[in-house]
Amino acid sequence: MSSVSQIRIRARLAKPPEYVLIKFPGYERAFFLSYANFILKLILSGEIRELLSALVAAEGIRSDRSIDLRVMIFPAKQLRRQPSRILYGSYSHTLAQISLYPLRISKDRIRREGSELFAYSLSQLSLGQRKLIGEIATAAISTLIHEVLHVKFQQRRLARYVEEGMVQRLERTYMRQWADKLDGVLRSQFSSSIANVSVEA
Repeated sequence: MSSVSQIRIRARLAKPPEYVLIKFPGYERAFFLSYANFILKLILSGEIRELLSALVAAEGIRSDRSIDLRVMIFPAKQLRRQPSRILYGSYSHTLAQISLYPLRISKDRIRREGSELFAYSLSQLSLGQRKLIGEIATAAISTLIHEVLHVKFQQRRLARYVEEGMVQRLERTYMRQWADKLDGVLRSQFSSSIANVSVEA
């Protein structure tokens, strides 16, 4: 995904195991697969790749291994010890792997919008639908920034709370800088049809 010499990121859709697939009815599977395809296409867009390359260069992020970036199909399970906390992303230093999870969206909203939500042009979307698409894109990109920054700081072996605080501050800074460009990327993504990308194992 990224040609920056300090780090190489390969993005793909994660293939969920069969026991996970059967937990979701057909309309939810279709919705979340379209959601994941939308996010993968967003991440692979030239504009986001360019912004990410600039971030990697500015922060001096290095890794001697290629980073496996998985776009997960379904939301993460709730954490047992922190049921109120929702996981949107994670980074495994051991596996050199970043995972991005979708937002939790109500079944009623999923049924109402359907997978077609991601196939419409912006002009065809209602204000509520545009807001949802904006939230989906913002969550994915901010989580991507967050986890890429963890690649940098986990190499420093900082205390977890210290690392998390530094990552969150930088994440907010970069999201402010990227806000206008992200809006432009969304417009360009919706100006062309969103092609489906096959799930990769």
